[in-house]
Amino acid sequence: FVDAGNVWLGNQAAANVPAGRFAWDRFYKELAVGTGLGLRLEIQYIVIRLDVAFPLRDPARPDGDRWTVSKIQFGSRNWRRDNLIYNLAVGYPF
Repeated sequence: FVDAGNVWLGNQAAANVPAGRFAWDRFYKELAVGTGLGLRLEIQYIVIRLDVAFPLRDPARPDGDRWTVSKIQFGSRNWRRDNLIYNLAVGYPF
């Protein structure tokens, strides 16, 4: 799967953090992009999901260094520790 998105603050919360406010002229620059693999197991009424993902674009990084594709190092233990994200969920198909 490939996923893109971000979280912006509402008007009240954004009053203290102006950079967290949604703005049409810059939201596309603030999108994070990740990719990964998922396994779904459906047993009657229960869905069990296990996902592993890693970032492709990190909007928290400095401008010009946000795409992380060239930094992927599956063979590096440190890279895997810092970048692989595991998710286990019960009851949600996605």
